[in-house]
Amino acid sequence: NYLDVMLPEEELYMPPINIRVFDNRNFGFTPLIGVCTIKEYSKYRTSLQALQDLKDHLDKMKEKGSDPLGVAGDTTTETITEKDLSDGEDRALMSPEGLDMTDVEMAVIEIKPSPGSKKKMGKSSSTRNLIENDELGDAFEADPKPPKKELAVVAEPKVDPDDVLVSDWWSKYYESLGTDPKLQRIFNQRKLPKIKMYERELEEYFDGFNDLMESYPIQRPDNEISEDDSSSEEEDDAEQRHRVGFFKGSLKVYRITDEMYEESRETKEHPQLLFSNLPTNTSVEVLVRVYVVAGIGLTALDFGGTADPYLELKCGKTSISDKSNYITKDLNPVFGRLFQIKAKLPRDSHCTIKVYDHDLIGANDLIGQTTIDLEDRFLSWRRASCGLSQQYIKSRGNKDRWRDFLKPLDILKRTCLLKGWVKPAFHRSNNGELRLVVNGESFSPKKGALQLGSTNTTDSRTEKQQLALQVLHELGAVPEHVETRTLYNEDCPGIPQGKLHMWVDIFPFGDQIPPPISINPREPQKFVLRCIIYNTVDVILEDTNIMGEQMSDIYVKTFLEGRKKESQETDVHFRSLTGEGNFNWRMCFDMELIVQENKMIQKKKGKFWHVEKTTKKVDPILYVEVYDKDILSRDDLLGSCELDLTRLPAPSKSSQECSLDVYERDNFFSLFERKKISGFWPVYSDVLGTRELTGKVEMELEILTEEEAVGRPAGTARNEPNTNPTLAPPERPDTSFNWFTNPWKVFKVLIWRRYKWHILIGVILILLIVFAVLMFYTAPEAINSAIWN
Repeated sequence: NYLDVMLPEEELYMPPINIRVFDNRNFGFTPLIGVCTIKEYSKYRTSLQALQDLKDHLDKMKEKGSDPLGVAGDTTTETITEKDLSDGEDRALMSPEGLDMTDVEMAVIEIKPSPGSKKKMGKSSSTRNLIENDELGDAFEADPKPPKKELAVVAEPKVDPDDVLVSDWWSKYYESLGTDPKLQRIFNQRKLPKIKMYERELEEYFDGFNDLMESYPIQRPDNEISEDDSSSEEEDDAEQRHRVGFFKGSLKVYRITDEMYEESRETKEHPQLLFSNLPTNTSVEVLVRVYVVAGIGLTALDFGGTADPYLELKCGKTSISDKSNYITKDLNPVFGRLFQIKAKLPRDSHCTIKVYDHDLIGANDLIGQTTIDLEDRFLSWRRASCGLSQQYIKSRGNKDRWRDFLKPLDILKRTCLLKGWVKPAFHRSNNGELRLVVNGESFSPKKGALQLGSTNTTDSRTEKQQLALQVLHELGAVPEHVETRTLYNEDCPGIPQGKLHMWVDIFPFGDQIPPPISINPREPQKFVLRCIIYNTVDVILEDTNIMGEQMSDIYVKTFLEGRKKESQETDVHFRSLTGEGNFNWRMCFDMELIVQENKMIQKKKGKFWHVEKTTKKVDPILYVEVYDKDILSRDDLLGSCELDLTRLPAPSKSSQECSLDVYERDNFFSLFERKKISGFWPVYSDVLGTRELTGKVEMELEILTEEEAVGRPAGTARNEPNTNPTLAPPERPDTSFNWFTNPWKVFKVLIWRRYKWHILIGVILILLIVFAVLMFYTAPEAINSAIWN
């Protein structure tokens, strides 16, 4: 709508603009719903010259037959069908229940043309009009036909550990967090595409996506507001309480000349200068993909300071609950969920993501929610409907494949149209360098920008696309990203209840829809850790036997991080007088590891009253402890060490070379890459704050996958199957025994061996003394009997 009004030159004296919203009812009854008042004019003023230039450009575009918008697509001739879409009223699709995300190719939404349309799927009519004379082909390149298979024996290639770390989308996510230096180094060395991590809502970085239209609050009329409501509440609370909705539109105030005014009066038409490229006022069907990656610092609502969060999505009348996949006892859950919903803009312009706390008894509690305006993102020239990647990669099997239904050059042409610029043009400089002119400014490829990843810079088409993508980034288009949205609850207004890492993609139904990205949480891989304790050397001696000798009853205990109750122990090497212990004892631990993160999955109940186990990620650390066995008191810890299986210090080959310097050297490796290692590791005591060497343990560590463990069986201790390798009973000295169960052996070993001659001489002396005593005692009576007889 246009209004010809006479306004004062001073903005201070300009009257406000009132926009009233009425409800059209039967019998001509039109009650007033609300009023929107705009008092400031400064930010809506536009120069007349800019409007005239835009008018001239749009007239040229119309003469060429181009669609001024080209964003909605042809929604009348093509429809979308997918077996996973429900036939009900919601028409909602949620992954991974409704959509198998393990294979990305299965996630392609098929588009079938309606009767009368072409059999071969192409771009919509508006897109074809916008992008004319385009020789670059489809945005998604079909895979070439695979060559015929030949029977040949091919050696299995060796897997690069770095390839495993960057094998999925999550590597890009963790690289954007900046918490893994090794991952950042791999991305920089290989020049892999990254994603942008925004620490706040995306609207805060791009002016709320108000480049096409703004949202104005509509308040209830004054005659419907009571005096009690207006006086008892604060100004901000009252404004929010009396708000009945929003009016979306764009307002421009510009001065016109006397000639333009007279012409408009003669023709009875308003000057058509600015809003000639508005989107169509018909509804547009879109596919909305909401990717929820993780929750950050959620508010605890359960007893014990925890929560069992799950997601719920609402867009228009469509509501999806992910209640069955709630995560137990976690305030920083990794959701990895994808929701797909068919929506119609502008009717379903708001999408609300809620986080609930699951309760076994009673109603589930709302932790917080956040709302996204889909229409603003869809209509913005910044391409907020699908973030732009750093590279243009067409190959289907690549995880970094281009994921928009338009190519970069097509998006750039659309951007120039929406901003009123001349169509971009390519040309070659004198030195053969490709240049792109946009809005009178010439852009050239940045050094190293075209050599990212697997981009083929020798292909002229790909070179143009990559340069167009570079220009889009420089113009301020939304990159491929993950945004951080704050959760709020009406019960605690203004107080954050946690955050969500997420992003949203919006695609018109009339266009070729790319497959979704798999963000399913990483599945752990099952491993078996086999630890064989052979010997201990130079263990400190804590006890003193009855003969005054230093000794220790040595045994070794091992367990994994967070699983101390599942610890395993060797048998006891009794009465070690030299600090040496012999065991030949095997211990086996089952473990689940996320290889890309080097994290071990731990499942256990936090409290005894908890019904379900809590899943946590911990470092795969093996604890090795050496103890002195005591019968009547607690066993004494002689020494221990912590071995990170992903950063294992290289052991010493002999006990003489083994020292605490093993942990100080820069010689670490991953057991999951080396598979097997053996040697001497020192154990230490750090009771006083400094490490003190208290012994050395000779052991062998081997990691096997679940399949390898089945193929190479081995029992614990020396039990059957005693294979891989076969462990023989240790050869211990005769002094190694349990004195409590073998008293005669204690006398034989401890006393007889050392003091047998002393004992023999003592016995003889005792017998002689007894004989002498008896002789002197009986001698007088014998002599008396001899005399008198």
